[in-house]
Amino acid sequence: MARVCSLFDSLVFVCFLLFASETLVFSRTLEKRPPLVPGLSWNYYFPLACPTLEWIVSNNLEKAFKKDSGLAPGILRLFFHDCFANGCDASILLNAPDGNDEKSHPANIGIRQEALLAIEELRRVIYKQCLPVVSCSDILVVAAREAVRQMGGPDFDVPLGRKDSLTFDLDGPNNLPPPFFRTEQLLGVFGQRNFDATDVVALSGAHTYGRAHCSSLVNRTIESDPPIDPDFKNKLDLASHPQTKEIVNLFASNQKEFFDSFADAFVKVSQIDVITSRQGKGEIRDRCFVANKKVSLEAVAEEMVELVEAI
Repeated sequence: MARVCSLFDSLVFVCFLLFASETLVFSRTLEKRPPLVPGLSWNYYFPLACPTLEWIVSNNLEKAFKKDSGLAPGILRLFFHDCFANGCDASILLNAPDGNDEKSHPANIGIRQEALLAIEELRRVIYKQCLPVVSCSDILVVAAREAVRQMGGPDFDVPLGRKDSLTFDLDGPNNLPPPFFRTEQLLGVFGQRNFDATDVVALSGAHTYGRAHCSSLVNRTIESDPPIDPDFKNKLDLASHPQTKEIVNLFASNQKEFFDSFADAFVKVSQIDVITSRQGKGEIRDRCFVANKKVSLEAVAEEMVELVEAI
């Protein structure tokens, strides 16, 4: 009897999670969001594949963020550096035996090892409860969104259904905008990927978290002009540029406008050059740091022949 009650309680809990997840997805997607890339969906893993995905990520990261306050901005930066470099495909997570991978690129200096390990730990927990049905690229996107939420930012849904890349691209990080770019240059770089001025200003707001490295500032301190403009007019480029100053003022006075615009821009970033099942390439990695080993049909046939001969 006790065993039956325990089973009943478990079923009730699962049903509650399913209902809560469905309600959450429905409520988040009522608002207008950017159009989805074919192959992605707002409820890709719901209700059968992994309905507790978001709960697992949220619960585990909440504990991790309490231990390491720098982990949340670290995951958010990892997300952007993966997606904007050469697409949201978790290629930045792949390790090269000789260390010559995307993480070794100068643009990725400061990528936190703790953030990388956190994504792999999430994969381990998710696979334990849902089997290997969730890609590392999707885990990174959900984790980054959760980092935004738990740092006090907006709560919004993200489309899922990405596949992981089979390899990394050493030249991909060249697409990342360097920290010394001014507004005009940022608008150009982001414009090439169909981001507008509102997106650029909203995404720039993410830099209120985290830290800056000396390499990003040293060019402004060595042999620079000692006098500084008292009103910082030339330094506060976003706030003075004709294409962005009104947006900056709007966001400064209206948090909802900023949150909504940030959510839209985040979703757009999360869909850059994604790999989906419709393209017939990509995979769901068994481990986030290495691509799956491919076994050819020829190799399988040879093993079967050897087995038969041995018998």
